[in-house]
Amino acid sequence: MRQRAFIDVAGPEGAGKTTLIETILQRIDPPILVARCRRDDGLAEPEETSAPGDPELRRYLYAGADGVALFTFPGAPTATDDFFMTDLMVEYSRAVVLEGDSPLSYVDLAVFVAPTPQGRERLFVRRSTPMPSRRKQASALNQLLEQPAAVVELLGRVGGESLAGMLRARPELVDAAQAELVKTLGQARELPASPPAKRWTVSERFAGIERAQLAIVNVRDEDERRRADELLSDLVKLRQDKEIFSDVLGYRGNRIPITAIAANLADPADPGLKKAVAKVRRVVQSRSV
Repeated sequence: MRQRAFIDVAGPEGAGKTTLIETILQRIDPPILVARCRRDDGLAEPEETSAPGDPELRRYLYAGADGVALFTFPGAPTATDDFFMTDLMVEYSRAVVLEGDSPLSYVDLAVFVAPTPQGRERLFVRRSTPMPSRRKQASALNQLLEQPAAVVELLGRVGGESLAGMLRARPELVDAAQAELVKTLGQARELPASPPAKRWTVSERFAGIERAQLAIVNVRDEDERRRADELLSDLVKLRQDKEIFSDVLGYRGNRIPITAIAANLADPADPGLKKAVAKVRRVVQSRSV
């Protein structure tokens, strides 16, 4: 079975994704394929083109890519299968680099290229999240409780299967419980609305960095180093601060540390860039045969 590494390079426009991919192509043994991926929910079917006029694709070819393509896809569950059916994926490779919106549900290495923060811009911000009104919640639950079976299921979750079995055997108890629940819901409608909850979120320009395994802040000159270091320090908090972790990653998040680097992607001798390429190389070597 053919194995190859899949590397997803994401980040905002102008952050330096193309420059990083050029360096990967120049420093990691070929063959490597590159796909620029764009999600377009207005499409009925995915589209693959060679896009000879695309300047980024030309840069990838000049840097040594063995195949390139532009893959545009709608946000559908079949996106992964559609990508593997493209002409690009027929070609042999040790690795496939995806730039932009990934159509795959799993990759071997998720990379995020971030710009240096501007001014007082921070990675995490607190935003108010409107809470559902008690009136709406009560109305929805009231409709559900019109069904006796739903009442039995609800009370069974609270009191266990023995209570549920007793309610099924004595329908008159279900009627009484239903009336009591409806009364309680009516009282809940009259309670004041809950104030909006404040939660930590990732600021818009850096959305997606929370899912990365390798985060690179592109430092174009030494004056940007301090701001880059502050962003990387904030990124460490994602897995150390319980409140931020809960708000941003939720119960599906993991606390595996990510590799976070500040690097001048335009400087081939930059130590951070060398470290980033070394991590990509290890992933490619571990997956490719």
